[in-house]
Amino acid sequence: MDYLKPGTIAGRDRGINHVIAYGQSLSSGWEGWPALSTTPRHDLLMLGDSVRPRSEAAPDWQPVGEARFTPLRATNQALDGQLLSDAEVAALPEGALALGETVLEAAMHEWRHRMRKMWPPRLLLASSAGVGGRSLEALSKGAQPELFQRLRDCATLARDLAGGDYGIAALLLLQGENNASALDGATNETGAYKALFQRFLDDFDTDVVRGVAQQSLPPAVFLHQVGGGYATDTLSIAQAQLALSLEHRRVFLAAPSYPFTDKGGHLDAHGYRWLGAFFGRAMWRVLTLGEDWKPLHPLHAELAGTALRIRFHVPVPPLRWAPVYRGRTADMLPERGFTVSDTQGRVAITAIELAETTATLHLARAPDAGVSLRYADQSGSFGVGNLQDSDPSRALDTQADGTNYPLSNWCVAFRFGVSG
Repeated sequence: MDYLKPGTIAGRDRGINHVIAYGQSLSSGWEGWPALSTTPRHDLLMLGDSVRPRSEAAPDWQPVGEARFTPLRATNQALDGQLLSDAEVAALPEGALALGETVLEAAMHEWRHRMRKMWPPRLLLASSAGVGGRSLEALSKGAQPELFQRLRDCATLARDLAGGDYGIAALLLLQGENNASALDGATNETGAYKALFQRFLDDFDTDVVRGVAQQSLPPAVFLHQVGGGYATDTLSIAQAQLALSLEHRRVFLAAPSYPFTDKGGHLDAHGYRWLGAFFGRAMWRVLTLGEDWKPLHPLHAELAGTALRIRFHVPVPPLRWAPVYRGRTADMLPERGFTVSDTQGRVAITAIELAETTATLHLARAPDAGVSLRYADQSGSFGVGNLQDSDPSRALDTQADGTNYPLSNWCVAFRFGVSG
């Protein structure tokens, strides 16, 4: 395991250490109702009466209820910010765009639980500042309306309530679905998205990290990877997110979004909580243990006749197969998420052999020089795949059947070059 160099990212040594989620609807729990994590645990905090603000889409961040620290718990809210009672949630029709569970509750629970006695007398605070359906351009500084102001407002309120003994420990950025679909003219190219991401990060550091928190070291940034119903065949945004996590010293990809239960685009409450556990474990590895975390991803692919051998970075070998959720149904795909094509079209995969860190695809014919390899693309595998590692760990939180969520690492979506 590689470790981060000292002085790479901010510590968690302030009186109040803030974890902020930002991005699109998955950052604020669209359709995550009914919320599950409604009982406070540990000594975790939120601002006001919800991790979310009073308005889902206003270019400012105002707390629900009074401006004060309260115990962290999941809440159900209407899009106008009003908290929903249990009876109101029970009366919601299928597909209602109400807000519920977010990734933050499970992420904070998982991180805090794993630290146990390692934690000094400091407090963790969680807030969501995301806005549903927005491109990274619309969420960046200078856009109109300037939704980026929500980040400044949220951090400023927390700093003032903390009496200045305040820092930002992590940013969870759950964004990419809008850009992957090129909605509203959004950037849909790997290099351009990476440049846009870097500009966003520079502005966040200038305005929020240094400007509000007045801290010298930047916080770690944790990503999900766009997938499932939002996957494309080019995988341009998914590929950008993977590249950012491999190239940037403070960016970490916690998990792809495709393995988790959903309601047809947005995750359901268990899906948010399960993905949140992956965020929490990544935060523990990076922020507590100092590890340079990398997801399960390809390193090299080589073609010899009809055998295509792929070597992976595998957090916990060996590689293995597992059923993956499509909606709320677990499924094994015929080609396990892999797509091979060349200038003649798709090349059928007749068998796949897994070893410790390699997968060998046996093809129905030898591809020509235009061979292409993709995993978890849209037309080939509906944006999902069955490949994971053998990490035996389980989350603190539990599934509907009472068992703890499994935390084996799923392979990220990718588009990869093949050598002959």
